[in-house]
Amino acid sequence: MKILKFLLVFFFFTFHAHAKELPKIDAKFYLGMYKSFDKLTSVATSKFYPDYPYNTSTDTEKENLGFYLGYNFYLDNLLLGIETSFQENIGKDNNPGPNLTGAVTYEKLKEIKLNIGYNFKDFVFFTYLGIGDVHPSWTSYQNDPTYVRDYWSRGFGIDYKLNENYFIGLNFDETTFDLNYLTSFYAEEVHKQSIRARFGYLF
Repeated sequence: MKILKFLLVFFFFTFHAHAKELPKIDAKFYLGMYKSFDKLTSVATSKFYPDYPYNTSTDTEKENLGFYLGYNFYLDNLLLGIETSFQENIGKDNNPGPNLTGAVTYEKLKEIKLNIGYNFKDFVFFTYLGIGDVHPSWTSYQNDPTYVRDYWSRGFGIDYKLNENYFIGLNFDETTFDLNYLTSFYAEEVHKQSIRARFGYLF
């Protein structure tokens, strides 16, 4: 009988100790808006005009608003999450290159990202990888592409919790995508870099 009591006490304390070691699990939905400072640069070449490559960059409409919705899963301080975002404007290039007329506008950015990060007190440090769609449009070359699908996006950032529900943050984002123009026969590699100031609400 004493042995049985000893085993029961032993298993009780063993289970209690292991229970204390279980990780803390939490989950949060969040939404918010951001102010984005976008810069797009590109290098274009053509097999029909090999002696006339050109470089461009966006010169107007580079400061934009965007919106995002996300879900974070916390295992102790480790963060795994998913986030989707939408941004109406990205930038406009009024000087697309030599012998080209009109302007090209980049707009209607949609992205979905997988986040991984770490929570330290009121700070959350994270990095992410995602895919996105964007719509470039010309004022002069109506037959050129108006949709870029499934480009890769990557970045990192930091959020700071103001209180239990509100947070602010800053993240750096970049991506590269290709445009193949049917009218001018140029292939353009576009590199986008963005700095985003975030404000959000945790549910």
